[in-house]
Amino acid sequence: MIAEANPLDAIERQVRSTGTDPEALNNAAINSIRALVTGDENEAEAARDNAAQALASARNIPVEEARAQVVQIEEQYTRAVERSKEEAIEVADAAASAVSTGALVAFLALVLGAVAGWFGGRSGVAHPVIVDRLLPGRLRL
Repeated sequence: MIAEANPLDAIERQVRSTGTDPEALNNAAINSIRALVTGDENEAEAARDNAAQALASARNIPVEEARAQVVQIEEQYTRAVERSKEEAIEVADAAASAVSTGALVAFLALVLGAVAGWFGGRSGVAHPVIVDRLLPGRLRL
């Protein structure tokens, strides 16, 4: 589930699928978009401009159209990251539930083992009154 949804790979596939220029321009566009989505929020606007310029060069389209595509790619990335976070939380909750259930079952097994041990020990002890009646001449220490 989560391993299949790498947003950065999806961005790379999307840029490469429509690129018409040489590989170096596609790589520049991919690197610019990666810098945008993984970079600092303070430098986001400059990164958007760089990504739009690189994408416009790679796809041979106007800069305004490239800006729109960059915004679309950024939104897709954000949605993919949020979806991955939600899936991770669901998996963590399921794992926590399973572990807590296992811990409760183990606790109950230990308690039952302790009770069985107590009964076993209790039944194995010879009660002195009964022994005195059965063996009146036994030696006491």
